[in-house]
Amino acid sequence: MAKPCIFKTMIHKRTYPFLVFCLLIFSGCVNSKKFLYFNDLEKANGVDTIGNTASLKIEKGDILQITITTIDREVTQILNPVSSSGYLVDTTGAIEIPLVGRINVTGKTITELNQFIKSAVSATVKNPFVSTRLLNFRISILGDVARPGTYNISNERVSILEALSLAGDVNFGARRDDIMLIREGEGKRQYISMDLNNSKIFSSPNYYLKSKDVIYVKPRVNKLYSSTGFQILPTVLGALSLMLGIYVTLRR
Repeated sequence: MAKPCIFKTMIHKRTYPFLVFCLLIFSGCVNSKKFLYFNDLEKANGVDTIGNTASLKIEKGDILQITITTIDREVTQILNPVSSSGYLVDTTGAIEIPLVGRINVTGKTITELNQFIKSAVSATVKNPFVSTRLLNFRISILGDVARPGTYNISNERVSILEALSLAGDVNFGARRDDIMLIREGEGKRQYISMDLNNSKIFSSPNYYLKSKDVIYVKPRVNKLYSSTGFQILPTVLGALSLMLGIYVTLRR
């Protein structure tokens, strides 16, 4: 008496639908909410009060472009040396400006510094105009984003969302619920976790970044396995098709 064919044993007509079902589960069981921003705002409407827009403050090591304009061209040239590439805030937190002298600038906002310099220059110069810009405001974005790198910021402030958009946004499989913000200042280094799945990020005191902040976007732990799974998916489907073909042939 002939033994049952091994393929008939392996591929029973009830087994194939089960294999297909498992394959669909394998390829489709993804929690889409993990890949969305601000899940709790999906059906929300309303207006929030913005209370975390503190102005950028000058720190040691910053480079300031200070332009002082007066009605006297010669005085303006003295106050704005052509060779000057900016004023470096030294380790004591001070800079030295012609006709003004040495002044401490750390802890001041750009607006406060402009007013301070204008007041100092007004003692000897009539109707000065002062404009200051931070030249070395830069942030670094690393990890699972489209374009990692260091970005120079021309404005006085930038949010974490604007920063990520500069880097082409986080990649599809990246973690949005635990983005790491690394911040240095006053002799300390902070590691801050930020959850972009939750709208509370908008009210976070760290929503607006500081100069020299580093953002690290983590890949998901199972991303490697997911990528591998999608890569072998055509092979699995091909094998199932072959087995089904053999099964159909043996049934005839």
